[in-house]
Amino acid sequence: MKKKVLILGSTGSIGTAALEVIANDPGSFEVYGLACRNNVDLLNEQIARFKPAGVCVFDEYQKDRVAAGRARIYTGIEGMKEMIRSDVDTVVNALPGSIGLEPTIEAIRCKKTLALANKESLVMGGRIIRGLVAEMGSALIPVDSEHSAIYQLLEGLPMKELRSIIITASGGPFRKHTKKALEKVNLEEAMNHPTWKMGQKITLDSATLMNKGLEVIEARWLFDLEPSRIKVLIHPESILHGIVELADNSLLAYMASPDMKIPIAYALNEKKRLPLPFAPLDLERVSKLTFYPPDRRRFPSVQLAYEALAAGDSALVVFNVSNEAAVQAFIDGKIKFTDIPGIVADAIEKHPAEPVVNDLETINLIASWTKEAAMHKITDIIGRK
Repeated sequence: MKKKVLILGSTGSIGTAALEVIANDPGSFEVYGLACRNNVDLLNEQIARFKPAGVCVFDEYQKDRVAAGRARIYTGIEGMKEMIRSDVDTVVNALPGSIGLEPTIEAIRCKKTLALANKESLVMGGRIIRGLVAEMGSALIPVDSEHSAIYQLLEGLPMKELRSIIITASGGPFRKHTKKALEKVNLEEAMNHPTWKMGQKITLDSATLMNKGLEVIEARWLFDLEPSRIKVLIHPESILHGIVELADNSLLAYMASPDMKIPIAYALNEKKRLPLPFAPLDLERVSKLTFYPPDRRRFPSVQLAYEALAAGDSALVVFNVSNEAAVQAFIDGKIKFTDIPGIVADAIEKHPAEPVVNDLETINLIASWTKEAAMHKITDIIGRK
């Protein structure tokens, strides 16, 4: 019997890769639903090819542009949640940013298998999500290449044998830039990632290393580890995606070509590794593997993530939401590339941290406060130009 799959964020890089995985194995999967923010042209192509039962666009005014055929049309977050409650087996949450939190919670409550690529869900609501997964017995399988690697390495490993985990980062396009050179970076340069082809937001987060800060927070909740046991290394080749350090000083490492279809297939197949035609890794052609710690002076984003973790749950919401506001301001040409972490740091410093946040309403209130605080800071930066 085919698994019915709902893909939230179907027109993004993860969503399109998930559809490639499904197309490679049509006997195992059925695309039951598709959802996107506003790329209706690509959504219509996907509808024509995969013929889903339901489709959703985030913005209601785009609804009339959807060539849905026989598919039912939904809109907004509530539409996505209604699709999750329908007859689907697996939900791929590849939505960008904070909007992914409510669909993540809904999928867990509905006991769907959740293939999670929306790291912001765990950053903002990690404590809530961990509690719900335990309560509902839902399956949450990470799709990020680094977290998928660690997840696979930890399978069957007694936690008493674990010392720490190491998440790798490519270092982005500016890993060799001086601090002064970073101030002159423009949007086009920031979008030129050396390894991965991704959406605009995650590509910018990779350039600032904010993405790695988000992943540190995500790992804290996914694997229930103290932040001191989560480490980051720059690995420009992007071949080794995660490392587990064991009590006897040995290391287990996961290696694969930098192709998101590999962790996506692992999640869709519910932790089974099946033959894939994608991206074989030829070690004879890998001339070197290099590792070094991130420069936290030039790229303070990783350090900010640890500071947010130390401050409490509410600071994690502030970390994420202020970054989203700062990234958009950079895209709009209002601030410099190097202003992004400064805006995040300012918001974390000003917010009265709450150590434990257990409800969505509180998260939304903190997010609203953060948007306002970040915009004040952005306005101040613009005024000083």
